[in-house]
Amino acid sequence: MMKITKKEWGAMPDGRAIDLYTIENAKGSSVSVTTYGGIITSIRVPDAAGQLGDVVLGYDTAAEYLADNAFLGAMIGRYANRIRAGQFTLGGETFHLTVNNRGNTLHGGGGFHKKLWDAEARADGFHLFLVSPDGEDGFPGTLRTEIVCSLSDGDELTLDMRAVSDKDTVCCLTNHTYFNLAGGGTVASHRFQIRADAYTPFDEAHLPRGTVCTVSNTPYDFRALRPLKEQVLDINFVVTDGAPCAVAENPISGRTLSVYSDLPALGFYTAGSLSPRRGRDGAQYGPCSGFCLEPQFYPDSPNNPQFPSCVLRAGEEYRHFIRYRFSADGGGRTE
Repeated sequence: MMKITKKEWGAMPDGRAIDLYTIENAKGSSVSVTTYGGIITSIRVPDAAGQLGDVVLGYDTAAEYLADNAFLGAMIGRYANRIRAGQFTLGGETFHLTVNNRGNTLHGGGGFHKKLWDAEARADGFHLFLVSPDGEDGFPGTLRTEIVCSLSDGDELTLDMRAVSDKDTVCCLTNHTYFNLAGGGTVASHRFQIRADAYTPFDEAHLPRGTVCTVSNTPYDFRALRPLKEQVLDINFVVTDGAPCAVAENPISGRTLSVYSDLPALGFYTAGSLSPRRGRDGAQYGPCSGFCLEPQFYPDSPNNPQFPSCVLRAGEEYRHFIRYRFSADGGGRTE
């Protein structure tokens, strides 16, 4: 059964309090989430020897998260990944968005990761609430978002993501946690398996070219479990039916992470552009210090009608989930 505790953890520049909620299960595993950015600051789960350890990159203080530029642990919205030239057309009207990545919009522009969310602990988990007004970052419609975070006694962290808009809009929510199942060092020794036969090729700006290609005979074929080694990736996979959509294993700790979602794609990022910085407990982070597995719609879907639609019609409910299952027995592979 979940135990949820709360403490005041810092303050926004305008003085509003930032709270930190921690969910603990019957085994002692825990997840900490802050109301600033909906950021997952810590996930403590056992290794093969039964020792609890933190498996996500993070900082010691709220002030460091306020200064962060790498989306560590953050809830992402209104639109995960990139939108070309910071604009799209919907219903015959062109909308101009906040640009923050080489003239494009990345992770919503100003984004949900820099907002102070409302929060409430309930019997079914920790609820995050955010209202994004019509026109914020250029997106149409007032979007009301709710994310329910829960941790089972089986070490499954579930993010149940819901949103409703009063106008037709586009929406793609995800989470940007950087994982390291060894608890430190690089992720080169990790092994990955991804249930994806295809990917969307990117151009030099990391935007899709509008095509879908097979992973066969490419560096992106992770259909069989294999080590990452020094491979630097920032790619969007087209996931196939079945679950989990991705599995990561670390032979040093014995931990396995299995990712489940009902979204049609998966971003796989190995922190190649993470600039050197000081992290939690003095740890030094940089390229390949962690990896992100981000269920999502295809990048730039609003400008690619051949991709699965990310349009959220007025009054309809956006409802997707992401589930991270942790174990230390080598289970969870897709083969």
